[in-house]
Amino acid sequence: MRRSLFSVFLLAACFFVAAASPGSAADEGAQAPPARLNIISTNPILDMFTWLNVEYERVIMASGTIGAAASYVTFDDGNNTYTSANVFYRYYPAGIAPEGFFFGGRLGMTSVKDEEEGNSSTGSAFGFGIDIGYTWLIGRPKRMALSLGIGAVRYFGGDLEDMDVSMTLPTIRLVNIGIAF
Repeated sequence: MRRSLFSVFLLAACFFVAAASPGSAADEGAQAPPARLNIISTNPILDMFTWLNVEYERVIMASGTIGAAASYVTFDDGNNTYTSANVFYRYYPAGIAPEGFFFGGRLGMTSVKDEEEGNSSTGSAFGFGIDIGYTWLIGRPKRMALSLGIGAVRYFGGDLEDMDVSMTLPTIRLVNIGIAF
């Protein structure tokens, strides 16, 4: 069930990206690379360890972006899973979003499933948090995005407290790699 929800979220994110992206520039001979207004990224290293994540970020003004992120983590051969979906805002003080230093906030929903020797418990909660990081657009056409960052999310509401789950968790962007367009 959770994997199908994650798949639906990814499909919806791809549809949103396709609908929101601008058309090709008519002036292909310009010296400056075209402005990149969208980034889709993931962490390929963590993806290999079934810590799946995907982010979509869209420039809304020179110093700010909005976006959506989803992640799915499984532990103990699938007995414990963590699923999360968030929306976020990032502020780029240099005014050249989506490039450079950023900080911002996020709001979302998290669900945890824990199965131990035939006993299964699930819980979910809302969360809000902060992020700080840096994004580089690499290469002459600036089509490749590389991002590092860290933050924390505090959970409230829901029933995660009953599951003996920490109510504050770190968020780590070890190396998110993506496509800027």
